[in-house]
Amino acid sequence: LQNEILLSSNRYQYLKQKLEKIIYRSTKVMSEHARMSGFSPVGLEVVFGPYGDLPPVHFQLKNGMRMQLVGRIDRVDEARSDQGIFLRVVDYKSSEQQLNLVEVYYGLALQMLTYLDILVRYSEKLIGEAATPAGVLYFHVHNPLVQSDKPISDEEIANKIFKEFKMNGLVVSDPEVIRLMDQSLDSGWSRIISAGITRKGELYKNSQAASKEEFTALRKYVNRIFEKTGNEIITGKNAINPYKLNDETACKFCPFHDICQFDAALKENNYRILPSLKKEEALQFIKEAVKNDDTA
Repeated sequence: LQNEILLSSNRYQYLKQKLEKIIYRSTKVMSEHARMSGFSPVGLEVVFGPYGDLPPVHFQLKNGMRMQLVGRIDRVDEARSDQGIFLRVVDYKSSEQQLNLVEVYYGLALQMLTYLDILVRYSEKLIGEAATPAGVLYFHVHNPLVQSDKPISDEEIANKIFKEFKMNGLVVSDPEVIRLMDQSLDSGWSRIISAGITRKGELYKNSQAASKEEFTALRKYVNRIFEKTGNEIITGKNAINPYKLNDETACKFCPFHDICQFDAALKENNYRILPSLKKEEALQFIKEAVKNDDTA
């Protein structure tokens, strides 16, 4: 409790009760996920860096300097099958999140795929064996409200609440991996992840999934972005040039607005407009970029 701030006023006591309900609900759902899944945690708050659980990722820059990538992974899960060992990343978020491949292409969403790359890269140090990527998933920590225009049973309420905790992200488009993530699934849509299997044993087209080859391309592309960014940093590139993608801008949550004083109302201040793409187009551009690097 430290200084007992959560007991210091009625407002804080209300926040304490709200947090308790969120933690209780989320923990209860996580335990149900664990019961239904073939994946189990092998690491929590896994640090990668000079003094971490895993080494940092090094990038050799053009001027001879080396850049280190450090961070912390919320949760690492593993599952074992005849195909080998699979690893996945689970990241806890206080708001609903999805892995947007368009944002990955533009270098705006690198966190989750970076985590996955590090796990696969250093899997022998983490679990003692080489592993294959299974996917990246966001777990929304919240206590959802159920809305209905008619009376519903307790069981229906529980099912609706459970549905609100379905994890978004990107998983390997392998039916065996999908069934490892949700062992209650034979065919149809999973109750745990945003993927499903048809009666023919194939993945639904709108599943949040990518092939093993596409995951390899994504991991390579993310490293390419980091190396490019590092080389731009050492050359002194620091122009005030915020992006705008559809209705989203880099200035929305930027803590440095008072320093750069970018104002779109001024004639000399313009956003760097990023063309809108479909996720299939973004993925194709990523694969082509990696292919060109490999053949260069």
